[in-house]
Amino acid sequence: MKKLSVKAVCLTAILFSFMMITFFPQTVCQAKAGNVEIQTEYLMHRIYARRFIDNYNVHVFQKAHEHAGLTFHRGLTFTRAHGYTTEDDIRRNSNAVGLGPAGMIRWERPISGKLYGDLEFSGSFLIYNKSFPAQGRPWGFMWRVGPRLTWKYTKDNSISLGYMFSHSSNGMRTKNPGHHAFGFSLGFNHSF
Repeated sequence: MKKLSVKAVCLTAILFSFMMITFFPQTVCQAKAGNVEIQTEYLMHRIYARRFIDNYNVHVFQKAHEHAGLTFHRGLTFTRAHGYTTEDDIRRNSNAVGLGPAGMIRWERPISGKLYGDLEFSGSFLIYNKSFPAQGRPWGFMWRVGPRLTWKYTKDNSISLGYMFSHSSNGMRTKNPGHHAFGFSLGFNHSF
C-alpha cells in the first residue's frame, strides 16, 4: 500500500508540473517565450568515495525574463541515474528515473563575433520512480552550475557546449545520501 501511495504522489506531481509549464505558462511566469533550448549531458560521479552514480540528463528550457544582463528560464528536467552506493560496505543499486520542473539563471557576454561566453546556474525538483539514491527518498533536488560557450550560427539558432558541476540531494538532514557529478553539456537553442 505504501508503494502505491508514493507512485500516486509522484505521478500527480509530474502531471501538475507538466500542465503548469505547458498549458498555463502565463500563470507560472508572466512572459511570452519565443524560444526552446534543449540541453543534454552526461555527468560522471566525483568527490564522494562511496557513491558511484552517473547522470544522463535532458533539460528543456524557455527564456521567461531578462533583466540587467541576466536571463531567467523555466523548464523541465528528465534524468536517468545509473550506479550504486557502498555505504556500510554494502553495495546498493541506485538506478532511477526522475522528472520535474526546473529553473535556470544565465549570465551571457559576447566574446567574438557569434561566440558568447555564459555562466549558468539551474535547479530542478525531481520526482523519481523509486527511492534515490539507495536509502534516500523518491524525490530530490538537482543543482547545476558551470560555464558554457555558445555559437549563434544564425539569428534564430545556436549550439553550445558547457562543463557542469552538479549536486543532487533530498535537502533533508536524515536519509539524504547526496552525490556530486561533473561533465559536459551539449545544447541547442531555437527562437521562433
